[in-house]
Amino acid sequence: MPEENATNSGMLALVPPDDVQALFGDPPLLRGEDVGLYNELMGQFAKIVEPKDMIEWWWAKDITDHTWEIRRLRRFKALFVEVAQDHMLQTAGLFGGTEKRMPVPDSEKSLAEGLMYRINQYKSLDNLIASAELRRAHTLREIERRRQYLARRLREASDGTIDGEFAELPQAAE
Repeated sequence: MPEENATNSGMLALVPPDDVQALFGDPPLLRGEDVGLYNELMGQFAKIVEPKDMIEWWWAKDITDHTWEIRRLRRFKALFVEVAQDHMLQTAGLFGGTEKRMPVPDSEKSLAEGLMYRINQYKSLDNLIASAELRRAHTLREIERRRQYLARRLREASDGTIDGEFAELPQAAE
């Protein structure tokens, strides 16, 4: 049975049962990424999904992983422009080990110039983000389909019981 734990934000979040957590293994984090924030995100998604079985726990994990990856790639996209600018400035000898220090340009033009030389890598990063967003959307659709299927099955069983199509329910022992 899943437990509820308080998160860093003070909200209650679901925690996967130990046997499920053992199958998940370590979260897909890079050095320096906060495992506590990852677990909090997972717990909040699990609280929304309310996993009833292993498949639904995997979906909560998948949504967490996809969301984490999208956030990471978007951060990298912004950092990519900064790294390109830094590289351009180092190449031009404007900072980093030069005796004569010149002011570092901090304009949109210098950012655009840095990006201009690495536009193909930037586009590749954009494709990675789009791919992660598609995987997340696919997982969300699968959750929606399964929940609709379960709701339909429950409705049919309930309607059948009301209409008398099922055998009488056994009476509780007295």
